[in-house]
Amino acid sequence: QDDSDLKSHWHTTFHTRIIQHNLRTTSIYYRQIHLSRLSQLLSLTPAETERHISQMVSFGSLYAKIDRPKDIVRFAKKRCEEEVLTDWAEDIKELLGLVEK
Repeated sequence: QDDSDLKSHWHTTFHTRIIQHNLRTTSIYYRQIHLSRLSQLLSLTPAETERHISQMVSFGSLYAKIDRPKDIVRFAKKRCEEEVLTDWAEDIKELLGLVEK
């Protein structure tokens, strides 16, 4: 019985770690994704996906916001206009530097 419990514990822990890894990887490649599509990619139900995202956000290991009515998960923080313009100006400056070479 104890061996079965231990095996079950490690199986659950391993499965959870894989899901967490996949969520972190997804957050790198997607700014936003439909919850239904993310659930499909993870082979989970939307409720399970939401539960895992919520746990990771609570632990501080992931930044995400879930918009239930629109069925969208956003991984990127909204940036203020000043940050966007600063990044844009830096990109233009870098591009002009490449053109001048």
